[in-house]
Amino acid sequence: MDTFAERVARAILLAAGVSAVWVLLALPPADGAALPLLLHHRFLIAVLAAALMGAVLVRALRPAVVATGLLSQAGFVGIALAMPGFSATTAFYLNLAGMAALLCAGVLLLHAARRQARWEGLTPRHGEA
Repeated sequence: MDTFAERVARAILLAAGVSAVWVLLALPPADGAALPLLLHHRFLIAVLAAALMGAVLVRALRPAVVATGLLSQAGFVGIALAMPGFSATTAFYLNLAGMAALLCAGVLLLHAARRQARWEGLTPRHGEA
């Protein structure tokens, strides 16, 4: 069943995927001794962006992609805040926006799943036992 909440969640997932691409573009060029780590970080962001955009089409991927995206972006934000001499960058703000969007998408998907379970009679309504 394709509900309004699911449609909004899919739009949010698409926007979060586009935001991950913007984070990828906002990263500084990779060079020096940290080149392999920076390239690996870019690869992981590209995979996350592809997963977010793929979750728009594949319903079964949505919960795992939302959880993975939140974990990835929260890790970046946590590490950035723990750095001495932290100064907010575009990538930091895009990750914060992505986290907020994924939280909203997760809540909407959970709401849609609960409504679907109620519609199919798998979850009792309040007052029924």
